[in-house]
Amino acid sequence: MDEELIDIGKITRHQGNKGEVRVLPLTDYPERFEFLERAILVKDNKKEEVIVEDMRYHKQFIVLKFAEFDDIGTAIEHKDFMVKIPESEAIELPEGHYYLHEIIDLKVVTVDGQNLGKVTDILETGSNDVYVVQSGSKEHLIPGTKEVIKQIDLEAKEMVIKPIKGLI
Repeated sequence: MDEELIDIGKITRHQGNKGEVRVLPLTDYPERFEFLERAILVKDNKKEEVIVEDMRYHKQFIVLKFAEFDDIGTAIEHKDFMVKIPESEAIELPEGHYYLHEIIDLKVVTVDGQNLGKVTDILETGSNDVYVVQSGSKEHLIPGTKEVIKQIDLEAKEMVIKPIKGLI
């Protein structure tokens, strides 16, 4: 369990009284839970690997039953735990698509070479993501559109943008 972990969900509460938990999916591919065999639950200093026995959809949530959870008490104790997987088990994305954790900390420069800072947060607005770029006390909100984002180089940890009028 030394490999980098990525979030795929958050336990929001128990579901019923047999140890099931309700999970808010934090992935654009919630169907990935259908193939989930194991997960790592993390909160504060606690980290435990669990085996997924069962999964079903409930409204906008995923209900999971872990082999290690047999009662409502255990499920309640795990409220607000993050459901994580090793990065090596992440679904491969199509070219030009990135996981949020890959975008955080990228250096952002304009096509003219102006350094705007680093991506510190991502706002998911529904239509497109907005990247929060910080440089000291300055903050820029960069729309995650093809019109603005010209290149993302994960190896160089850099995002190149072509600002639209009024952006910076």
